[in-house]
Amino acid sequence: MVATGNENVPPGTAGRPAPYLVRPAVPGDVPALRALGERVVADTYEPIAGPDYVRYMLDRWWQPEQLAESMARTTTFVAEAAGRVVGTANLGQTTDGVPVMWKLYVDPAMHGRGLGSALLAAVLAALPPGADRLALSHLAGNTRAAEFYRRRGFRPWRIEPDPDGWPDQVWLTLPATGGG
Repeated sequence: MVATGNENVPPGTAGRPAPYLVRPAVPGDVPALRALGERVVADTYEPIAGPDYVRYMLDRWWQPEQLAESMARTTTFVAEAAGRVVGTANLGQTTDGVPVMWKLYVDPAMHGRGLGSALLAAVLAALPPGADRLALSHLAGNTRAAEFYRRRGFRPWRIEPDPDGWPDQVWLTLPATGGG
C-alpha cells in the first residue's frame, strides 16, 4: 500500500509534489527510524514520565537492532515528506493473536497534517483477513494519543499496570471493517 497526502493539498496546488507519502518500510529505513525516534520519544513521553522513561524507551525500542527485528516480524510503514522519514506505524499481533498496532508516531514538526491518520489507514488496510479488531496501547497520561484514537472510534479495552513502575498502558480496540 502506498498513500499520498494529496487529500490535504489545498485547491489550486495540483501538480506540486504531495506533502507526504506512506509506504512499506524497508531495511534501509532503520537509520531514519532511529532518528525519528530521537525526535518523537522525548516530545511524547518526557512530559508524562520524565527523562528516565525517554532513555528507557529509546534504549528498549528504538535501537537499530530492535527496529530491524521489529520490521522482520511486523508490517511496518513509514511516512516520508521531502524524502525524509517523518512518521511510522506497524502492525503485529499480541501473544493471543489479536492484531495490534505497536507503534504510530509522527514527527512533532509534522503534527496536524494528516500523517497519523494516513499511517493508521495503512495499518487498517493491512489487517489480516477475518480480523475482528485492531488493538493498541498508549501510556496513561498521553492525552494527545488518547484523543487522537477516541476521535477515530477506538474504545477502552483494558488497563495494564507497568511491572517496572512506569505509567500504566491503556489498551484500546477498534472493530475491524473488513481487514486484509
